[in-house]
Amino acid sequence: MSDRSMSRHRSPTSNARRAAATTAVALIAMLQPGATATAAGGLEQPIRGVVRAVNQAALSTDIPMRIMRQPFREGQNFAKGDVLVEFDCRRQLGELQAVKGSVREAELNVASHLSLDRFKAVGKNDIEIAHARLEKVQGELSALQARVQDCVVIAPYSGLVAESSLRILEYTVPQRSYLSIIQDGKNEIEMIIPSSMLASIAINQSLAFALDELPGVKVTAVVTATGAVVDPVSKTAKIFAAVTWAPSAMTSGMSGTAHFQPRGN
Repeated sequence: MSDRSMSRHRSPTSNARRAAATTAVALIAMLQPGATATAAGGLEQPIRGVVRAVNQAALSTDIPMRIMRQPFREGQNFAKGDVLVEFDCRRQLGELQAVKGSVREAELNVASHLSLDRFKAVGKNDIEIAHARLEKVQGELSALQARVQDCVVIAPYSGLVAESSLRILEYTVPQRSYLSIIQDGKNEIEMIIPSSMLASIAINQSLAFALDELPGVKVTAVVTATGAVVDPVSKTAKIFAAVTWAPSAMTSGMSGTAHFQPRGN
């Protein structure tokens, strides 16, 4: 009997065995380590996430400035209102004083022109020019006052120094961070999920977050927002959850796996 004939005459039992084997292979693949059960009884890949501070900032300057005072170093805590950095601003203070003199001069010039105008001894155009010069130096004064205010950096919230790349007497590099700070005790979890899960996750839904760095510890959180855009290539989206409880040892940058609670729990 030819191979073609043998193929046509295979028993139904043989075909059933082959189908069963295929099904078993598929089930084994689905149950590989790393898959987690959902509340509905289905299977999904674990949702990975990273702990991030809600408020964090990388400080930089737009011109080179020399650091004269920097009370806090990496890892140290500071309170809201503390001085984080103080720059050498003697040049800016000198320029500010000079512009104040120019403003005073322009004010006297305007007053003089207005006095002469009462006697019709000056043209209207001269008065307008005097006012324009006053507005110009007043603008320069406002810009320099803002510059001088930047000479001392005040902490906008209580937190800690995450990174400090410069020391006292060193100059900053424009647009390059010289100090990074994070708010203490206010963290969120940023996760990336398959876009197909967006419909099954609701705002205020609870979740437990198992930290890789602290085995056995699960942080509790609630979903606060979902990403506004789905990545068209990876078919994923971001979601964010506010931390409601966490151990004191948890810090920004730790990662872990999220386990969502069924809705209504």
